[in-house]
Amino acid sequence: MGFIKPLAVKSNGQLVIVSNRGACTFRETSQGVKGIPSVSGLVSALEPVVAREGGVWVAWGGRFGNEGDETGISCPLPEGDPKYVFQEVMLAPREVDLYYNGFANSCLWPLCHNFIEKSVFEEQYWQAYCQVNEKYARVILRTTKPQDFIWIHDYHLAKVPSYIRRFRTRARISLFWHIPFPPAEIFAVMPWAKEYISDMLDAELVGFHTQNYAQNFLQAAEEIAGAKVDYVSGTIYRERKRTKVVALPIGINWREFESLAGSAEVMQRAAQIRRSVGGDYMLVGVDRLDYTKGILERLQALAWLFKNCPQYRGKVTFVQIAVPSRTDTYAYQELRRKIEETVGRINGAFTENYHVPVRYLFKSLSKEELVAHYLAADMALVTPVKDGLNLVAKEYVVTNANNTGVLLLSPFAGAAQQLKEALQANPFSPRETAEQIIAGLEMPDAEKKRRLKALNNVVRNQDIDWWWEQLRLNWLGDVLQSRYVSPSDKVPEVLRHESVIGLAGRDTGVFGSSGFISS
Repeated sequence: MGFIKPLAVKSNGQLVIVSNRGACTFRETSQGVKGIPSVSGLVSALEPVVAREGGVWVAWGGRFGNEGDETGISCPLPEGDPKYVFQEVMLAPREVDLYYNGFANSCLWPLCHNFIEKSVFEEQYWQAYCQVNEKYARVILRTTKPQDFIWIHDYHLAKVPSYIRRFRTRARISLFWHIPFPPAEIFAVMPWAKEYISDMLDAELVGFHTQNYAQNFLQAAEEIAGAKVDYVSGTIYRERKRTKVVALPIGINWREFESLAGSAEVMQRAAQIRRSVGGDYMLVGVDRLDYTKGILERLQALAWLFKNCPQYRGKVTFVQIAVPSRTDTYAYQELRRKIEETVGRINGAFTENYHVPVRYLFKSLSKEELVAHYLAADMALVTPVKDGLNLVAKEYVVTNANNTGVLLLSPFAGAAQQLKEALQANPFSPRETAEQIIAGLEMPDAEKKRRLKALNNVVRNQDIDWWWEQLRLNWLGDVLQSRYVSPSDKVPEVLRHESVIGLAGRDTGVFGSSGFISS
C-alpha cells in the first residue's frame, strides 16, 4: 500500500465508490443501528483502495425504507480508525425485488453469461432498474462535490453515469463491469439494449476483466448503439463524446493470503482437514452456489473419473464448498437439490472401505478457514461454465506459493487469460476434466513448482494495487504518475490487443487496416 499519492493530494476531488452493496450491512438492534462488516469479493477488492484514498462509498446498506426514502446513514469506517465514509442509499422491499432480484439477476445475469433461455424480460423489472439507478444518482449528487471522482461498479448500476451526466456535464465518471460482457448478438436480445449501452457511454472509462469482454462491448457499442469505434485504441465516439474501454483484470491483496497461510493456527487447521478427509489426494472447489460456476459439471467429471479409473477410488477426496446464494429463488433451490442429489449418488456408488469420495459443505467459511482448505488441497478445481474472472484461482495460487499445489482452470473463467500456466479443461466434457485432474495429480513435483512459481509471479505483479493504479492511469492519467508505466514493448500481455474469437463463432478482432469502423 501507499505506492502512489491519494487523489485528494493530487487534486481537489475525492474518490467516490458506488456499488449495489458496500463495506457493511446495517441491522436494527435494541441499541440502534449496528454496522456489520460485509464479506464479498467486491468488498475485498475495493475496501483497501478506498481506505488508502479516503473518500465516500455509496451503496445500499441492507436496510429497507419506503420508496420515497433515498439518503440514509453516513457512517465513518472502519470503526475506531475511520478512513472513509459509507453513505447509505435507502431502498424499499419492492425496489430490491424488482431491480435486484428481477432485472439485475433474472435478466442481466443470465444474459451476460450466455444463458439466454434463463433471461426474463419484464417491463416492470426494467422500470424499477431505471428508478433505482436514478435514486442512486440523486444520492451521489446530493452528497458529493462536482470535482469528485465517481467510480461506479458493475451491472446493477450501469445507468447511473447517464443520470449524473444530466446534471454534471463535466463529471469525472468511470464504470467497471465485473461480470462477462457477451457478444453483441446476445446482448441485443434484451429489448432495452440500445438505451442501456448508450447510458454506459456517459462514463469516461469503462473497464472489463478481459480483452474478450472489452471487444464484445466495443462491438455492441457500434452495432447496437450506433457509435463509431476505434478498435485499435479501444475508444468509442458518440455525439462528440469519447469513452475509453480497457481490459484490466482485478487483482488480490496477496500479502493478506500469504500471511494467513503462514500462521501456525491456519497450518494446524489445514493438517487437521487433511487427516479428516483421508485418502492420498485432496481436491477442493470453492464457489458461490450458482449455475454459472459449473459445480454440477465438476461433479459429473468426478463421477466419470471414479467410474473409468477405479484405481483412484479410496485415494481421491473432493471437497466442494458451496456458498449459499439467492436461497429464496426457486431456480437456485432446484440447483441446490440437483447438486446434493448428485453428491449422494457419487458417494453411494463409489464409497469404498467407508472412504467418502465427495465432501460437500453448503456454508460460508471465514477467510482463515478458507485458506486452511486451500493449504490442505493438492489441487483446486476452478471450472465455471462462464465467469467474469474468479479470484479463488488467485487466492489458491498465493496460498500454496511454497508448496506443490496444482490449479485446474476452465477456459471460460476470465482468469484463464492471465493464469496461463494452469492446467485447463472444458467443464462441458467430463472426460477431459477428469483426465486433467489425473494429469495434475500425477505431475512431477518439479513441474508443479515451476508452474506455481510462474502463476505466483503473475498474481503478485498484477495485484490489487496494480489494478487500481492502472485504472487511475487510464482514467485520470493527467492527475498522477504511475509506477506501472511500461515501454511499448513491455506492455503486460493481458493488456495487448489480440484478435479474439467470440463464443458466438465470429471474429471479434480488428477489422480493416486502420481499425476505425464507420457506420
